[in-house]
Amino acid sequence: MEIKEYQKRTYIAIQPHTDKKDEVLNWSIGLCEECGEVMNHIKHHCWGNEDINDVEIAKEIGDVMWYLSALCTVLGLDLETVATLNMRKLEHRFGGEFTEAKSQARHEQELKFKDTDEYKELVSKLKLGEWYENFHYC
Repeated sequence: MEIKEYQKRTYIAIQPHTDKKDEVLNWSIGLCEECGEVMNHIKHHCWGNEDINDVEIAKEIGDVMWYLSALCTVLGLDLETVATLNMRKLEHRFGGEFTEAKSQARHEQELKFKDTDEYKELVSKLKLGEWYENFHYC
């Protein structure tokens, strides 16, 4: 499944909110909460000597994805473009491998990336398409 399809199909589980601020807050808090649930599994593995239950942690990571998708949707952001922008930023920053020197120079690399045509094109694609305009209630 493509990310665009995931974002569109999972939007059916979005509950109505009184306003956009309320919705952004709900999805942001939920995202943090679900990240905490993933970390709880990791904590029990590291300090409780428990095996990681692949199915349970996958379900929690899925919940993280859902909240991330919901947050992008309410903000009108295309999740697939967000992911591509992040991937290209990291590729531009690290050039295929992580080094401490590259990590320390990440801000300078970020500025160089922002000057590229690729960056500008990705930013122009961030907004969701027509399905969102016709579907969203805010």
